[in-house]
Amino acid sequence: MPNLLILFFMILFLLESVIAIIENGFIIIVLGREWVTCWKLPPGDMILASLGISRLFLHWAGILSNFHTYFSPIGRSIYLGIFWNFANMATFWITTWLAIFYCVKISSFTHPIFLWLKWRISRWVPCLLLCSPLISILTCIPYFINTYHILQLPVSGNYSEKTTLEDRIYGLQRHFLLPQRIILLLIPFLFFLVSTILLISSLCRHLGNMQQHNAGFLDPSMQVYITTLKSLFFFLILYTSYLLPLLISIMIPLSVCSSQYWVWEVVTYAGISIHPAFLILNSLKLRRALKKMLHEPQAA
Repeated sequence: MPNLLILFFMILFLLESVIAIIENGFIIIVLGREWVTCWKLPPGDMILASLGISRLFLHWAGILSNFHTYFSPIGRSIYLGIFWNFANMATFWITTWLAIFYCVKISSFTHPIFLWLKWRISRWVPCLLLCSPLISILTCIPYFINTYHILQLPVSGNYSEKTTLEDRIYGLQRHFLLPQRIILLLIPFLFFLVSTILLISSLCRHLGNMQQHNAGFLDPSMQVYITTLKSLFFFLILYTSYLLPLLISIMIPLSVCSSQYWVWEVVTYAGISIHPAFLILNSLKLRRALKKMLHEPQAA
């Protein structure tokens, strides 16, 4: 049985994940209903719906993997870790596509490549979303193959040749999976970061043009920039707050039986648990659906 401190953070992690599951479930239901009814969604909403699905799987995988690892043998729960890695990579890439989509559609760069992307990005969204699980599967294959081979190796009974299953898994993670996972997580983050920087640069140029024409901050195009930048800044903070603890936990693995592990899990999942609420409040469609859902019981 866990001690009181571990139990407290276990419950906190579980509540955090359940809230995120409800939030993402709401996004999926609202946008999914429109998708099924109209057989069509705007590209931005399509990305939001896909992000909600990937995060829903990510939180369920996190709950199952963490609690199964704590209460059951490591040899079984490691396969749940593979599923978590798949959902995690898919979430990172879909998040990156969302940032790139906003950057390309809203930025006012006149470079031919940028204009070429602006005309085609909406048509590319379904393909980009399809690429996310494919990339995730490809990145999980080496992890799955090496894990499978390690689990099949017999454990020696000799003390002089003793190599436990945990030692083998630790060696695999340190010498092969650790560098691979860090690189694979940093690639989509760098794309996200570049997209945000480009959007900031575009806003600065737009501000300069507005000042030359004596336009104020009530200009509609300016409001679009400011709203999107607020979203991306907040998104960047939450994205970074999820990535940094994740990288630290990969480089300095903690035992699932320690209280530090569960504290770190609460910190790691805090950002992606808050962000769905931010998306709901900043989307007119989702905000209307939430108001309608909250007012229906009162009307009844």
